[in-house]
Amino acid sequence: MATAHKLGVSALAGALFFNAFASSYQVASPAPVVPPLLHGVHRVVCLGDSITQFGEGPGGYVWLVRHYLKDLYPTENIETVNAGISGHKSNDMVARYQRDVLDKKPDLVTISVGVNDVWHGFYDGHPKGDGPRGIKLEDYRSNVDQMITRAQAIGAKVVVLSTTVIYENLKSPENRKAEKYNACLRDLAHEHGCTFVDFQKPFRTLISDYRKVTGGSDDLLTGDGVHMNAEGNKVMAHTILGGLGISARDQESVQKKVQDEMNPRR
Repeated sequence: MATAHKLGVSALAGALFFNAFASSYQVASPAPVVPPLLHGVHRVVCLGDSITQFGEGPGGYVWLVRHYLKDLYPTENIETVNAGISGHKSNDMVARYQRDVLDKKPDLVTISVGVNDVWHGFYDGHPKGDGPRGIKLEDYRSNVDQMITRAQAIGAKVVVLSTTVIYENLKSPENRKAEKYNACLRDLAHEHGCTFVDFQKPFRTLISDYRKVTGGSDDLLTGDGVHMNAEGNKVMAHTILGGLGISARDQESVQKKVQDEMNPRR
């Protein structure tokens, strides 16, 4: 049934994506104005796990954010540093935070943490997610709180990113457990006056719409249910850019240039 009615994944994802994020603009539009959150920002450090680490290659979410910022604001000289390490959880990130984040002297830090804190708790035959390889919610909260506090103490702005999905079955035990971790992230961002970027809404909307329209149950935004494919990286990047205060109109104004940089002609 899914195969018979399935539309091309990239085509549908593209259509749904642009319905969610794109807006029309005229060719003779004014030059993009740097949003308030990026005033004085010349170095961004992106902390995370494998999703962030793998987001470094062309078309990855970190790569896209870097190129959009460079092309939108060429005179600002914004550097984007990838501080993602595969498999890392909040405790691992705290342990390397000074070296990999603070010592880089960031003006803005994005914190992406939680997928492994939840997911690894389901390892080794723990269907309730209470295994020893996961990070308990109270410890997770303490770790993230510490990272936000330490970044703000050196004058860096902080953008807290929600988790993405843990398998594209939105009702999976992993996704249900992650809801509490995402609520924790939202609360911490509010407490510290940080920007919170919610990936859950676009991911859930796109996945749900894809399955309703096509009847397909295969992965749309990830290659394995967790790590981003090309479409997932686009959704992450544009959601972050929107969270930074960059309008869809401004993003679209340099989209072709970014695509050309990703696929240079030989």
